[in-house]
Amino acid sequence: MRKELGTSDWIPNPYFESLSKEISFRLDFGSIEYFEQLGKIYGLPAEEMMYMYLRHIADSGYKANLGISTLKERAVLKEKWEKEGKLPREA
Repeated sequence: MRKELGTSDWIPNPYFESLSKEISFRLDFGSIEYFEQLGKIYGLPAEEMMYMYLRHIADSGYKANLGISTLKERAVLKEKWEKEGKLPREA
C-alpha cells in the first residue's frame, strides 16, 4: 500500500508567477452561464472551467474557424483588388 504524503513539508512554487499571467477580459452573459453550468457537473467554478477549457484547446493545437479573414488573407485580397482597380477610393 502507498504511504500517504503529508502537506506540512510542502513549499510554494517559486516559479508560479513566471508560469502564468493574470488577465481580465469581458464575457457575455451566455458564455458565463455556459461555463457555470459546465462547472456544476464537475463541482468547479466557472473560472476554473474556462481555464481548463482554454488550456485543453491550447495544448491540442486546435485552430478555430471564426468566419473572419486573417490579416494575411486580407492583405492578399487587398493586393488583388488593387491590381484589378476594384478598391474603393478613400475619402
